[in-house]
Amino acid sequence: MFVEFQDLSDNSRIWVYASETIIPKDIQSIVGSKLTNFLNEWYHHGKPLTSSFNFLHNRFLVIGLDETINPTGGCSMDVLQNLILELDNLYKFNFYERMNVFIKLDNKITCVHSNQLSSYDNVSKETLFFNLNISNKKDLNTWIIPIKNGWCNRFLN
Repeated sequence: MFVEFQDLSDNSRIWVYASETIIPKDIQSIVGSKLTNFLNEWYHHGKPLTSSFNFLHNRFLVIGLDETINPTGGCSMDVLQNLILELDNLYKFNFYERMNVFIKLDNKITCVHSNQLSSYDNVSKETLFFNLNISNKKDLNTWIIPIKNGWCNRFLN
C-alpha cells in the first residue's frame, strides 16, 4: 500500500538507488507513476506492504518500507528488484554500479568511480559523500559524511 514518504516511520527500511546522471523531473514523474502503481499492489503473503518512494537531489531514488506493519520476504523483494532493474535498463540510471561514489564538489553532486577518487585534486578525506549503505529512513538525516568515515576511504592515498 503506497503512502506518502513523510508518513513512513523513521525506522522504516530503505533502499537507496543512485543515478550516475541527474534524473530529469519528467522522468521522475513517469517513474513515480510506475512506482506508485507497483507499491499499491505490493504484497507479501497476501498482506499489503506499507511503502513509499522519494527522489532526493534529483540523483537518488529511495524506496521505503514500514516493516513494523508487515515484513517483506524473498519473493516480494524479487518483484521490487525486477521493477528497479527494468527502470534502470530503460532509463540508463546505472543504479547497480555499487563502486560509484557520490561526492559534493563545489555545491554539486559528482559521481566518481571509486578507483578514480585519488585522481581528483580537490577530493580529500574531508570531502563529503552520500553514504548509500544506510538502511533506515532516519539515517537519511546523517547520510552525508566525510570520506574518511566511509567505505570509500580506502581509495584515497
